[in-house]
Amino acid sequence: MKLKRAVTVGLLAVATLGVFAACGKKSESKSDSGDKTLVVCTFTDELKEIVNNYYLPTHKDLGYKIKVVSIPSDQYETKLDPVINTDKAPDVIALESAFVKKYVDSGQMADLGGMDGIKEASNDTYSYVKEVGTSEDGKLRALAWQAAPGGFFYRASLAEKWLGTGDVAGVQSQVSNYADFLKAAEAVKDKSGGTGYMLSSIQDLYKPFFGARKHGWVEGDKLVIDSSLDQLMDISKDFVSQKLTQDTEGQSEAWFAGMNENKVLGYSLPTWGLSYWLKPNATSADKKVTTDGDWRMIQGPTSWFWGGTWAGITEKSTKKEEAADLIKYITTDPTFLKKWAEDKGDFVSSQKVVNEIKDTYEEKFLGGQNHYAAFAAMAENINAKILTKYDQTIETLYRAPLKTYEKRYNRLKIS
Repeated sequence: MKLKRAVTVGLLAVATLGVFAACGKKSESKSDSGDKTLVVCTFTDELKEIVNNYYLPTHKDLGYKIKVVSIPSDQYETKLDPVINTDKAPDVIALESAFVKKYVDSGQMADLGGMDGIKEASNDTYSYVKEVGTSEDGKLRALAWQAAPGGFFYRASLAEKWLGTGDVAGVQSQVSNYADFLKAAEAVKDKSGGTGYMLSSIQDLYKPFFGARKHGWVEGDKLVIDSSLDQLMDISKDFVSQKLTQDTEGQSEAWFAGMNENKVLGYSLPTWGLSYWLKPNATSADKKVTTDGDWRMIQGPTSWFWGGTWAGITEKSTKKEEAADLIKYITTDPTFLKKWAEDKGDFVSSQKVVNEIKDTYEEKFLGGQNHYAAFAAMAENINAKILTKYDQTIETLYRAPLKTYEKRYNRLKIS
């Protein structure tokens, strides 16, 4: 299964600086020296592809090499943290939304605002993307090439059988709030004779609720539990007690398998979930079954967002000018962003590029649906002000009792 964007949920207990150096420069190697090589550290394969297949072919006479170091996402922070404030620091680092604020507010990231016209070039970038990459002192320290509003991806044929319609407008009308979403889930169970499920995992509820909050986890110096999370607890209980999910673990093999079976109606996924999770797993391992073309996308009960990859320059970098040129290209260049959107179906961060292509976009995997236009509307409602540097830690702690809650209801067999 392809888990390219699995969010870090824990830290390695013990490691050595020699291992950590995998994410930084090796001063003993001439080819990796700061003078001749721009070192990029990333947790996602996307950045390596962008550098090798898009940036380098259009920048052939750089006079230096670019080395992209990929680190598994569950090890990324632990390998980056010991070197980021040393002379072994990489020049460019990729940052996930779960921990981007940790680095943006750390004092270890360079100000992009005055570099290579990046500030002016980012005028077309969605405001929320820039908000995320802006530090507490008001400096722009990271930018992204994508925006990541979330939606509900569902099987049209199963919706037709279980909800009476597979049409986008028809399904959306049945799940426009969470009270209706629960009713739809009950209808799925009833119409399928208990063999079908609205969701594969209760965890498909987590990110929409986390991403749609009005308040961040921390405001000032106080922990804040948004009132909407009370509803998350209630609906989680209902889904588990009524057996409205397949009871899988999110991003597990069983969770992905539901994408090519006829048991699960849909998944809550962000823009990138289409290319990196849904498409790769829509065809069974033996290639005998595929759900390609049977999927559709709607907003669902609420507007929300999940993930995205930001890029920034470390303060210790000795190649800030070269690093700025790379970041400006991958996050603001309209020609590249349009090509990336057309090649990958990724929802890019440039509102100008999105507006250029949104009315003519078709996705065969989604039965020819123009999901780009739908995502463009959703992106307008993203509230990035709720992100804090504490998010990853607090969300991990908050999910723990939710899992316990679920397991307790399963153990008691409440129906």
